[in-house]
Amino acid sequence: MKKTLSQFAQKPLIRKETGSLVQQESIKDQITIIPELEALIPPLTQEEYEQLEANIIREGCREPLLLWSTTQTVLDGPGEDTPLYVLIDGHNRYGICRRNGLDFKISLREFTDKEAVRGFMIDNQLGRRNLTPEQMAYLRGQKYLNLKRKPGRPNQPDETFPETDAPKMRTEELLAAQFNVSPKTIRLDAQYAKGLDRLADPLKKEVLSRKVKVRKSDLVALADTPDLAEPIQTETALQQVLAADNTRASATESATLQPIDPELTKKIDQIMQLTKQLTDRSIPLTTTCQSLISGLQELLAIQRGES
Repeated sequence: MKKTLSQFAQKPLIRKETGSLVQQESIKDQITIIPELEALIPPLTQEEYEQLEANIIREGCREPLLLWSTTQTVLDGPGEDTPLYVLIDGHNRYGICRRNGLDFKISLREFTDKEAVRGFMIDNQLGRRNLTPEQMAYLRGQKYLNLKRKPGRPNQPDETFPETDAPKMRTEELLAAQFNVSPKTIRLDAQYAKGLDRLADPLKKEVLSRKVKVRKSDLVALADTPDLAEPIQTETALQQVLAADNTRASATESATLQPIDPELTKKIDQIMQLTKQLTDRSIPLTTTCQSLISGLQELLAIQRGES
């Protein structure tokens, strides 16, 4: 089993040196932030952010920012093949350095496509030790969804182990083994991640940082709501959507229940009265049983619409 877990690591294809100082400065001015990818970075608490800023101001930005070296064509399809440098790790450090006029180092990496970058970023964040349960669930769910997007994964053996060493297991089973949770938890994490992705990025960050309290079950249910015209922007709007979903679910459940025929109800009451006579010694048992049989036959006839 342990051999199969390494297949989840998305290794960069190429690690490039950033070149001369002039090249580095030119690249720093071209850094691009993609909100979809930035959303994979769990937000820091206010205290954590302030501590990080104080450390960087005092000691400088010691760790290089990680950039995906790619082109517009790879990101968006046929078009201008202009270079792009997408920030994939160090978003908080980048913002702090820019705001305080501080220099920073960069490191370039290349990936085949955005999905490979997503996989790398998810694994990178899952390696952090200070994740909240909500952040861990979101990232596990994103990892599951990312793997499910790839045909043949994750049961495809990686280059390290031969195919015979890779047991055929479902994606949720492999991830459950990796994170020491149940497969059901992984499936719920995926629904939780889908539900969270229905929120606008600011609101999503507030939920993941626990500034806004939302039950996990509500976000799991949100994943199955009809498509929304736009992401949910505020906590109030979220509560309105959840309330509408509950109302719609109740209406659907009520619609599936057949109305009870008054004649059917009357016959059921008569049968219930007859059952009480079974313990009445003054009435022959045979008479009561025959009446019950007759009553049940009439009840079935009413149910079938034969009366």
